[in-house]
Amino acid sequence: MLSAATAFAVAAVIGGCGCSTEDKKTVIHAHRGGAALFPENTIVAMLGAVEMGVPVLELDLHMTRDSVVVVSHDAVLPALRTLTEDGDALAEGDSLSYSIYSMDYDSLSRFDVGSLADPRWPRRENIRCCVPRLSDLVDTVELMTATLGLHPVGYNVEIKSDPSKDHIYTPDYRTFADECMRVLLSKDLGYRLIIQCFDVRTLNYLRGKYPTLCLSYLVEDTGLSFDEQLALLDFVPQYYSPESGMLTREVVDRAHEMGMKVLPWTVDTEQEALRLRELGVDAIITDCPDSMAVWLDRCD
Repeated sequence: MLSAATAFAVAAVIGGCGCSTEDKKTVIHAHRGGAALFPENTIVAMLGAVEMGVPVLELDLHMTRDSVVVVSHDAVLPALRTLTEDGDALAEGDSLSYSIYSMDYDSLSRFDVGSLADPRWPRRENIRCCVPRLSDLVDTVELMTATLGLHPVGYNVEIKSDPSKDHIYTPDYRTFADECMRVLLSKDLGYRLIIQCFDVRTLNYLRGKYPTLCLSYLVEDTGLSFDEQLALLDFVPQYYSPESGMLTREVVDRAHEMGMKVLPWTVDTEQEALRLRELGVDAIITDCPDSMAVWLDRCD
């Protein structure tokens, strides 16, 4: 593992809506806390990323049956990456058997989501972890940065709403968004908070109810043009966050002309990182924040 000083020579200074730097460094967002290095979306991952000097933590939100907002990418505990509290593999069953929205947090917290090795990430540390409460995760990160005298980090938080998930894997999108914001606003993160979402219903709702929020429009390659994508929103967000392969110089320039920062996902190769840097993106979401820092440092 690289030292924090070496690995994050390009780490950004937090400022404005989200993160920026006076010298226009490309800001690194650690995807799920750095999924290639630590069990994703866990407190262990976030603390590891902070210790390395990552300026922005990217994470995902779901909600339990008893309305606890938790940090998880998947709506259902993945069988290949989850063990019971006794260390056993998950029993076979239908997809709702291990749905986060079907469990109280006390039950959910007993599962181990960090011990099983993930073949995608051979460098990853495999550590027993539970799905954390959002509140606990933020509190722990904030305590660490304050205790160690580190610069406060930013949070790029995805609300995992989708029309197909309403009332099955999540509450209705308004309730879901409000519960997430209730927790996040209580932490007084200010300009350090970005809310991202693929679901245009949620983004439009947040814009209307919480007009000062910094919002990021997540986009995957569905064949829609840049203009068609933006037409689905009632406003221009602060960030345009597409699948990285969708980006061209023209798209980056158009986004910048409209006042948006460009934040592609999820970039884990040096070739793509350098291509995006050349295009002038403002930030990059990556599973490999240590490697990304080294790749970008070669550009500067």
